[in-house]
Amino acid sequence: MIHIRKIFLIMTLLLSAIAANAESSYDIAAFYTVYKPESGTKAVGKMDRTIEVEYLLSPAKLDTGKYIVKVKKIGDNLYKIIDRDICIETRYCHEWASYSRKSS
Repeated sequence: MIHIRKIFLIMTLLLSAIAANAESSYDIAAFYTVYKPESGTKAVGKMDRTIEVEYLLSPAKLDTGKYIVKVKKIGDNLYKIIDRDICIETRYCHEWASYSRKSS
């Protein structure tokens, strides 16, 4: 129930965004809730390979629609919405996510 409230709050905030620096459209494969595990967390992948885990992703359902968000690339076709615990998986995204620093 807590996660549903968090997702609802996040979606409300995303929908209320008025301006964006750039706008692009992408084919979205899935949405995930992102968890940052403690340092040293490991997982077993294909072919019994042990890997250190940086992010844990759990499937999430969001309402369809147009959202304006800022993202950070965290993996191949995976982008984390900045300041949110939501991750977007894209299909065939050939652009590099980047960031800019505002000068003071």
